[in-house]
Amino acid sequence: MASGGLYRMNTFIVFQQMLILLAMMVIGYVSFRKDWLDRNAYTKLSKIVVNILNPLIIINGVMERDSGESTEKIVLNLMFIVLYFVILILASFLVVRLLKVEARHSHLYRMMMVFSNVGFMAIPLVSSVYGEECVFYVSFYILIYNILLYTYGIHLISGGKKEKTDLKKLMNPGVAACLVSVVVFAGNIPAAESVKSFTGYMGNAAIPMSMMLIGASIAQANLKELLGEAKIYAFLAIKLLIIPMTAALVIRNFALPAELAGIFVFMLGMPVGSIVVPLAAEYGADETCCTRGTVLSTLFSIVTIPLVSLFL
Repeated sequence: MASGGLYRMNTFIVFQQMLILLAMMVIGYVSFRKDWLDRNAYTKLSKIVVNILNPLIIINGVMERDSGESTEKIVLNLMFIVLYFVILILASFLVVRLLKVEARHSHLYRMMMVFSNVGFMAIPLVSSVYGEECVFYVSFYILIYNILLYTYGIHLISGGKKEKTDLKKLMNPGVAACLVSVVVFAGNIPAAESVKSFTGYMGNAAIPMSMMLIGASIAQANLKELLGEAKIYAFLAIKLLIIPMTAALVIRNFALPAELAGIFVFMLGMPVGSIVVPLAAEYGADETCCTRGTVLSTLFSIVTIPLVSLFL
């Protein structure tokens, strides 16, 4: 009975946090509709979040960690990350076959399955539920994510064409912050309180700003146009519910650190990454297909993530 109560309490906390994030999204949505935030400001603020605020919250996360923590959790987290991408890559092939996705969209569905929102959505959620110090674990996901995005991801979005890896894009502030956090942790490098305060204040701004920008991106979409594709709903049911719920049911049978297992499951339940849309536009793919997946998955995740937490 006690454990069941604990599960319900955790789910309630997750649902509360998702409502808070939703409220931030609504503010962003209204701000864009009221023209307090235009497309130009949206683009510039996105760059600030991606290149400054998110990297700082990652660095702050490692500074807040207990320096005496065992490296076993780091190794286990890396194992989870490998499993995470193996599951999603394999699922991407199966889903395309199962849903009989037409050839011109098959590579886009695979792209949307593998590359989720591990930054804008995952960082605020993990920070809210498990604490800022656990964002350090997310940094490893982001590091591997970026490496795969600008290699395997470019291969997918270009329709299988041979594209040269852009090393300049591969080494961006997000990846640099992940590398810095790994070095700080591995070297047990102390940080002055003033540095912790700076990264904390700046990093905290990433959460509301990220969610407001997601709301603004939804405000820019034509929802009537996005609601018309039937296959996307089956795809999102698999991505947002079936895969993370199945993973949660399996790993709950093992004695694993709650925060690592929770982060792994939540990562599997993240919506489609917003980066997919601009990449589709850049490589001449069907931008509408990717926008549909990104917007609908983000909206549905407000409900699906708390549902997934019931299985933890």
